Amino acid sequence: MQMSERAKRWGVLPSYWSYQGQLTETSPETEEAILKAMGASGENPPRARRLKLPPDACASAPNRAWGWAVQLYAARSRDSWGIGDMADLRRLAQWSRKQGAEVLLLNPLGAQTPILPYEASPYYASSRRFRNTMYLRIEEIDGAEQVAVELEPLRAQAQALNEHRLIDYDEVFRLKTRALEAVFKVAPDPPKLGPWAHSKGQPLRDFATYNALAEEHGAAWRSWPAELRHPKGERVDAERRRLTHRVAFHIWQQFHLDRQMARAAREIGLITDVPVGFASDGFDAWRWQDLLAHDMRVGAPPDEFFREGQDWGLPPFDPWKLRRAHYEPFVEAIRSATTHAAGIRLDHVMGLFRLFWIPTGTGAAGGAYVRYPASDLLALLAVESRRAKAFVIGEDLGLVEAAVRRRLRQRGALAYRLLWFEGPTPDQWPKNSVAAVGTHDLPTLAGTWNLSEPDHRQHRLRQRLDDVTHAPDGTPPIDVAATTYAALAASRSRIVLASMEDALSVEERPNVPGTTTEFPNWRLALPQPLEAIEIGEDPLRISRVLREGRSRKRP
Repeated sequence: MQMSERAKRWGVLPSYWSYQGQLTETSPETEEAILKAMGASGENPPRARRLKLPPDACASAPNRAWGWAVQLYAARSRDSWGIGDMADLRRLAQWSRKQGAEVLLLNPLGAQTPILPYEASPYYASSRRFRNTMYLRIEEIDGAEQVAVELEPLRAQAQALNEHRLIDYDEVFRLKTRALEAVFKVAPDPPKLGPWAHSKGQPLRDFATYNALAEEHGAAWRSWPAELRHPKGERVDAERRRLTHRVAFHIWQQFHLDRQMARAAREIGLITDVPVGFASDGFDAWRWQDLLAHDMRVGAPPDEFFREGQDWGLPPFDPWKLRRAHYEPFVEAIRSATTHAAGIRLDHVMGLFRLFWIPTGTGAAGGAYVRYPASDLLALLAVESRRAKAFVIGEDLGLVEAAVRRRLRQRGALAYRLLWFEGPTPDQWPKNSVAAVGTHDLPTLAGTWNLSEPDHRQHRLRQRLDDVTHAPDGTPPIDVAATTYAALAASRSRIVLASMEDALSVEERPNVPGTTTEFPNWRLALPQPLEAIEIGEDPLRISRVLREGRSRKRP
């Protein structure tokens, strides 16, 4: 089966190596569907003037630092409204810094469409540029004290949700929205809101307009009245004027989110996460629809754990249209992530080089890889990194080609090294890397050690703990964690990240890829509030192990 030269010129890859080491060729049907989605009417793609970008590397990362990897929604205090928020982040940052930590890695904080049911997945956000209003701490918003009596019953109901480990996003959204509306009514124009909103320009106005429209018409903007389905639709400006009050409310929320995150960032270096994509029915998809490849979804080919492949449901950018737009969506996502951040983590960094497109109506196994302009994207990444003085971590896990890692390394991006995946022991890992046990998508240390991880195929990972710790059966998970993180702390890696779940011997992982309702993905809070974590023997022990291990110099 021979792919056409035309498809190759448009960037469709003719084949890829499967996880079984077999060459998997792109089918003619998939090739034709991808070319149609690109609007490939000619033999050759459109010409585009190459950007003149400097060959500089990304901003430098700290040396021998350590920190926590935290799901912010899960890090609740007794004052939380049922979900971790910016005040909790500030508190956790203060405690972590006192223990010697320099960084905190967060889950993506992207905004969700403000309707029910409320989307829990931070990797399926409405927008990568704007932030999730559920992370606002109500009492710290200017004007909250004026409506304290009205807020009190709402706060009591919300804080009662802290008694349940499963986060009720819908109820949190209902209660916080009522509280935010009450505060906005008495204090709609805080100092510096005007200049801040002006600096964010038309994208912020469009975002707030989209949210106001979604509240009236629902999240599926493709089913809205035809005149509203595009940001430049003929009725959008008229609706923006009609919904002026509601548009102002959504701008106001983003302003306070920015202020609260800035306060947290003054306590410690935050590492924010840049997802590979966004929801197909959210603001970013509405705003950038002219640059997307329609009838395509991003995913992953079959592998050892997902024999049918993975369909992430994310709409891909057409690489040719993206280039003609001077990569504005990519630059915006990076600039947003670097705001108030010391570093950024690029999820699925392979997406800078190629993405796996799946045609509508086809299973993941029928997808194919499409090439992206990596040279331009890497150069822009470095430019934005240096502008913001924020270092870059590339999530280079899975089947990543050696050339990809080499080019990331040349640009000064840190690689990932996970205990679960790496063959050599941590003392052999490269210096320009981030060392960790796993990620939010992988089994926790306790779940692996106790063999309570529900996916039994993952039980083989216990051998890695045996190799590093030599701990006998029956050893408490926290003792295994202490020995494991001591080994990571002694490595050459520039940064070591400890999972807060590992410090609390949590057996459930935050997310099980490829599942929707089978597990409480993105909904599990930590089993202890921050007040208990701050004085808990186990978190303090892991902190001490990391602090002492990082203080020892290596050649």
